[in-house]
Amino acid sequence: MKTIHPLELEARIEANETVEILDLRPRCQFEKRHVRGSRSLPFNEFHARTLVPSRELPLPEPLYLISERGEHAQIAADSMEQQGLDNLVVVEGGMHNWESNGLPVDRSQSATNWVAEHHKKMVDLGAVTDLSVMAMLGQV
Repeated sequence: MKTIHPLELEARIEANETVEILDLRPRCQFEKRHVRGSRSLPFNEFHARTLVPSRELPLPEPLYLISERGEHAQIAADSMEQQGLDNLVVVEGGMHNWESNGLPVDRSQSATNWVAEHHKKMVDLGAVTDLSVMAMLGQV
């Protein structure tokens, strides 16, 4: 099984290399935060019959797999290797490692809205100040 460190994958993205990244986490997690340009295919839906026809790049091109900490990506890559696909590359340590290296993520608007709503409730309860909420939302 091939692996790639998140810093190396980000360097490829920054160099405008064409990469295809599948995020195997549940869609709700993907929608909150994900690697720029990745697409969601939850682990429980990951099968050769769904993977091969859904490829955006030609089959010989690498397909990078990312999960929360890398375990599901490793299982998926091992399973696909047994079926003859040897171009799958696991992102070492998954999203956890990606974020701990300070690499950028795309966040959905719904996650931003949730944060704003949650903090408004906290302000209403007196747990935080309006200023701290504005700072978190980048409005100060």
